[in-house]
Amino acid sequence: MEAEREAYWLNYCCWCNREIGDGERISINSRFLDQRDYRKNAGKVVTFELQSIGRSIVALVVKRNSPAKRQGKDVMFVVCSDRCGDELSAAMNRDTKMFG
Repeated sequence: MEAEREAYWLNYCCWCNREIGDGERISINSRFLDQRDYRKNAGKVVTFELQSIGRSIVALVVKRNSPAKRQGKDVMFVVCSDRCGDELSAAMNRDTKMFG
């Protein structure tokens, strides 16, 4: 199951589910409001439920010693376009229970 989620995270837009070709990936980054959520998921590809829209999305929770974590990022979502990134960001802003 973990390998399937990782393959999906690497190859499909988490917003529109379109297969992403080389050079099309855009990363949307966020932080957990509660760092306990980060600690229990660090280094894993996980599925999150955006409760405000009743939709699941797949993301990578960065490792503790990663460059992304040193830059203040906890979670990386892969999207295929600026439009999908904007729509994902708007949905995440509405669903403030987990991300900040």
